[in-house]
Amino acid sequence: MRWIVAVLLVIVLAVAALWGFGIVSLGPKEVPVPDLFAVLEDGDANAVASALEEGANLNVRNSAGLTPFMAAVSANAPNSVLDALVAAGAAVNEQAANGATALTLAAEHGGPSQLIYLLNAGADPTLGNADGQTAIDLAAANRQLVGTGVESRLNEFRTLTFVADWPSAYLVPVEGATISSRRNHLPGAPRAYRNGVHEGFDFYNGTVSVNIGYGTPINAVADGVVIRADHGYQDPSMADYDAMITEAARSLDTPPEILDALRGRQVWIRHAGGFVSRYAHLAAVAEVAQEGAVVRQGDIIGTTGNSGTLEAAQGTQDDPHPHVEVWNEAGFLGSGLEPEEIWDLAAQVFGRAALPPYHD
Repeated sequence: MRWIVAVLLVIVLAVAALWGFGIVSLGPKEVPVPDLFAVLEDGDANAVASALEEGANLNVRNSAGLTPFMAAVSANAPNSVLDALVAAGAAVNEQAANGATALTLAAEHGGPSQLIYLLNAGADPTLGNADGQTAIDLAAANRQLVGTGVESRLNEFRTLTFVADWPSAYLVPVEGATISSRRNHLPGAPRAYRNGVHEGFDFYNGTVSVNIGYGTPINAVADGVVIRADHGYQDPSMADYDAMITEAARSLDTPPEILDALRGRQVWIRHAGGFVSRYAHLAAVAEVAQEGAVVRQGDIIGTTGNSGTLEAAQGTQDDPHPHVEVWNEAGFLGSGLEPEEIWDLAAQVFGRAALPPYHD
């Protein structure tokens, strides 16, 4: 009997060894979940993305009470790492037990590019730590930030009310321009000719503080990845344009495919935090704006035109104007707001210098 038990024990041990080496399978083998904090130490965005795919916990806290996103910011990780975390659902405005946020950590020790990234991603500069210090206060003592445009934009929030779910520290898409003072040029303005509403900001010559003509460069409002670039666009004929307007006029709301066609040649960019900017009525798309390409804040992504409009269908270059939209998951910037509220929100997104010198 003893020899039988001994043989069985040897068999069990042998099978266990073979299973441990993966030679035989006894059912699903438990795979350890990666330690996201350990992975972050290398600053490798691909490794972070892989760890997240393998089930790494975004919401775990380290001994200092920081989330992986906060720890990455504290370690001055590359923006590509922050992108991987945000894309997986990391909360930009999460607070530690002492009230610290990713933005306050960056404001205390980080540089301008890190602050811009976080503000672009929707970080709230008005949240304070246990000592009552906000990112605005901490930036004033950070030599890397003092005197920079980032500090100036932060200081604007001493009197601005931050609106959650929208970014800040974007650039105006036309250099030196302000938002139009005319209500008809703002998001939400009615467009009776097609039974719809306007979804963006129009920048017409004579209304935005700088000269704008056919071919005026249009800049990316923030760093991001191009998700649409209409290099091969062709304007509709006059007959096709009339047919679209007739169909829209018969509808209770502009059909999405017609509205898209009426935007003309476009570039779309996805930014940190999931925000999307759309640039419409372009005359041309810049070579750098290829689908999947990374563009930087201020890069020229196209030129001003009138594509998609009646004037373009008529074969003229009349009435050129940039049309720029900013979207979050809920809809376009300015949706459901009165003009005064839109101007206030534009101050958050584009800065006080972007506000019109007067309201028409």
